[in-house]
Order: sequence, then C-alpha cells, then structure tokens
Amino acid sequence: MIKTTSNKAKRNSVQKVHGQQAKQKTLSLALFILLTTAYTSIAVAQELSIPCDEVEEKALAEAKANEVVRISAFKPATPLERVNPRYPSLAVRRGREGWVRLSYVIDEEGRVKDPVVEDFFGSPSFKRSALSAVKKWQYDPAIKDGEPTQQCHQAVQLDFTIGGKTGATRKFIKAYKNADEIFKAGNVEAADEALKELLSWDTLNRYENAWLLNLESRIAREQSDIEREAKSLTRLLSSNGQKRFNNAVFDDDYVAYILQRKILLDAQRGYYADALKSYSRLQEMDEQQPRIDEIAAIVNQIETSIASEKNLQVPVSMGDNGRWFHTLVRNKFAFNNIQGELDTVEVRCDSHREKFTVAEAHVWHIPQSWGQCQVMVKGDEATTFDLIEVAESS
Repeated sequence: MIKTTSNKAKRNSVQKVHGQQAKQKTLSLALFILLTTAYTSIAVAQELSIPCDEVEEKALAEAKANEVVRISAFKPATPLERVNPRYPSLAVRRGREGWVRLSYVIDEEGRVKDPVVEDFFGSPSFKRSALSAVKKWQYDPAIKDGEPTQQCHQAVQLDFTIGGKTGATRKFIKAYKNADEIFKAGNVEAADEALKELLSWDTLNRYENAWLLNLESRIAREQSDIEREAKSLTRLLSSNGQKRFNNAVFDDDYVAYILQRKILLDAQRGYYADALKSYSRLQEMDEQQPRIDEIAAIVNQIETSIASEKNLQVPVSMGDNGRWFHTLVRNKFAFNNIQGELDTVEVRCDSHREKFTVAEAHVWHIPQSWGQCQVMVKGDEATTFDLIEVAESS
C-alpha cells in the first residue's frame, strides 16, 4: 500500500515551500489527480498524418524544387491495436511514475518501424517497456494514390501513472523544502546537490517530478545554464499533466510563463522551430494576451532570422545518451567544428527519411517537397559540434 498524506496537508505544505516570488506568478497548487486505474499506463498519441513514400521521394530529390509538382491523394494510417506498456513491477511497488516520449515510422503493412526514445523521465525501465509496447502496435496503413505507403513523423508520449496517487509524500515535502530554502538563501551549488539527491530517489511520482523539474529550472537560471534550463522546462511541460484531464500540477498562468521563458531560451540557443511551437501553444491559451504581446518581438526576430541570408549556427554538446535531436527551419544544413566522433545523421522529414554518415565538408540539401525535417545525430557522448542551417543563397 502506497502511503500518502491527506490532500489538505499536501496542499498546505507545498504552498509553504515557495510563497510569493517576485519573478514568478503564484503557482496553482491544485493536487495532481490521475485518471488511470491502478497499476496501468496511458498512451497519449499526437500523430501527424503524413506519407513517407521513399521510392517516389528519391525520384523527386533528383529534380529541382521548381520542377516538381506533387499531386497525391493521401489517407493517414489509423490505429488497429495499441498494446499498453507493461508497468514495471518494481516501479509499481515503489510508486515510481514518469513518461517516455518516442518517435517512429509506420510502414506499408501498418507496422511500427524504427522507434526512437527522444526523452524520458522516471525509471529507465519505462523506456524498455515503452519501446516493447510500441513495436507491437498495428495500424491500417496510410494510403496514397490508392497504394499503401509509409507514414513518417509519428510521435507519442507514454505516461506511467498509478491510479489514486495524488500530491507529495511528507518525506518528499520535507526534503524539497530544505533544498528550496538552501536555494533561497543564495547557496545555489548546495541547493543543486540537494536537488540531485532528490532526483536519485526511485519513489518519485509525477507530481513530485514536476516540482523537482521546476526547482531545477530555477537553479539552472541562476547558474546561467540555458541548455539545462531549457531541458528542465521542456520536461516540466511533459510532466505537468493537462487541464482538460483535470490532472495539471501547475495552473495555466504558470504554464504560460514556462512557455514564454522557453521561447526566450530556444531563441538564444537557435532552436527556432521549438520556439515557434511554444509560441503557437501560448497563442492557443485563454487570457494570455499580455504574455503573447510581450514575446511577440522575439518571435518576429526569429522569423526575420529564418528568412535572412545569414547562416544559423546551433552549438551542440551530444550529452549522456549519445543522441541529439533538432527540428530544422531551413532545407540546407551542414556540420562544422566537430570535436570528437559523430557516427550518423538521420533525417526524418514529413514525407521522407534518409540516414547518412557525417561529413564536415558537406552540405545536405533537402527538397522542399519533403516538408519539415528533424535530424537525429548519433555519436560519442563527449562530442561537440556546430550544426549550421545554411542560408538559401550560400
């Protein structure tokens, strides 16, 4: 049996952690109410209805963009069977919750091909379980011009949640308050060590995950580590839940603040596609026009940079898992200043995918007909490099 505190005690305890902060809106502390049944996991799919016919696209790639006219009837793949991931028994016993975000391709027979974990939070066993489940999914394949075809750019987040679990435990609240008080006292490094100790717990639920990621983003901001801050905010949004399911940890106003902050960070990092995606999400929110107006100038600068004749440079450190993902805003890219070993780059576009070895003195030209593309780079964990989104005139 999983021990939790009463809803009132949890709410009051967490409210005392932060109090009023000058730079942030007061956070909504409505308890995190999960809609799953006990010991089951949810698969929430956000899929794109896009073809991936490589035979046709290879022919199109050989033609100049202005010579290609694509006229095709496309019917997206539809799910026939989706096996829920097995909730790892050890994670269940310890009350561990989290999520896994994957991308994959649906082939001409409706099978899932080449699933890739883009990110996760929680037990590493969640990754294995999620991959195993997704590989068993079956679709009625996409149809283009009357024939089955591949469908690219599928994305899904699988949430591992335990029914009936709400809020934070007394043990967590005590440890979190301690880390937060250290941070407020100005001892950022000690607060970071306390945070890392908390993150190592194997009993953290989704509500606790969200609060820890929020603290990590604040610590990273004080350290001027924009890569870490951006990553923690992205994970926070994935951990937060959704208002429409009545399971959001933070309220809409704070989510809007996170999106606004992420737009600023992604603009600085050169992650323009991510910034524009966050802006679109912010625009869809109710009663957030002041934040939209505040960030509009930054978005205008992003759009101006994309349309300019200057190359766009994205400095990259591969990180722990030896993979790096980036959504392109242009149809030409190159690698520069490679320090270490890069193995392959896979380009997954709306209607095509290819895999290459990495060459520093090479510019990849992506036909406009392929649509928006994401690159997945594999290499040594310690490798650094610059990805250059090349201007059209270059």
